[in-house]
Amino acid sequence: GKNPRLAIYDTIASLPGVRMPFERLTALCKDHGIFSLIDAAHSVGGIPIDLGKLDPDAYVTNLHKWLFVPRGCALFYVPVRNQHLMRSTLPTSHGFLPQPTEDGSAAQINPLPPGKNTAYIENYKFLGTLDNSPYLCIPAAIEWRKKLTWQGKHGEVAIYGYLDDLAQKAGKIVSTKLGTDILDNDEHSLTKCFFNNVRLPLDYQEDAGGDFATAVTIAQWMSRVLVEEYDTFMAFLVHDDIWWVRLSAQIYLVEADFEWSADILEKLCARVKEGEWKRT
Repeated sequence: GKNPRLAIYDTIASLPGVRMPFERLTALCKDHGIFSLIDAAHSVGGIPIDLGKLDPDAYVTNLHKWLFVPRGCALFYVPVRNQHLMRSTLPTSHGFLPQPTEDGSAAQINPLPPGKNTAYIENYKFLGTLDNSPYLCIPAAIEWRKKLTWQGKHGEVAIYGYLDDLAQKAGKIVSTKLGTDILDNDEHSLTKCFFNNVRLPLDYQEDAGGDFATAVTIAQWMSRVLVEEYDTFMAFLVHDDIWWVRLSAQIYLVEADFEWSADILEKLCARVKEGEWKRT
């Protein structure tokens, strides 16, 4: 019987790595008068985003994951209609403007010269602890991306196409090698991105005794072995009594990388079944 006022949802979830129907969710929020806040950590640089068309009430993302700039570099988009709602940053910028007092006078005096931008921009402009160097790398990253080509395409279109194509091929390569399947729905919308999730050939009852904590321990052991013995990393998760591995396409990877990964995963699962994770 309660009316929601705020909806928070992903563009692409992290674990499992699946694309969410964020376009439809945003439209539904608009139809029902619900404030839409999109967690878009996996979006800019990885999939096409048209914020003008999407028109969320707020959209937060980062640029160091898929736009290839250094950490930390984030983007917070708020349309003009909602900027008055954004009162402060953490930490608070020198440009912060308190709400006026009851008599309309300023609540405090800012010792710095007044800014020339809107209150929203000034609120985020000058943080004493902020390292600006990642943000200064953005133009160089964009120019570099323009030079990339794939199948006659250039720039962002080439990148998005390559990532999607490689992720689909990676899923097929690994699932075929392991004799398992891919996490997807009937519309194949979950895999319409740079991620793919493949089921591992492990049995929840036999290998973990039907215990979730044990299954997580096994996943953590596999993660550690990948780093320590193979100098690589793949994200594992346990969902619905099944172990999944998330495959992440990148422009510096090719199909052979996932063939190599499939071989490693096959060996790793065999070691789990032999109970090696219990001894280390």
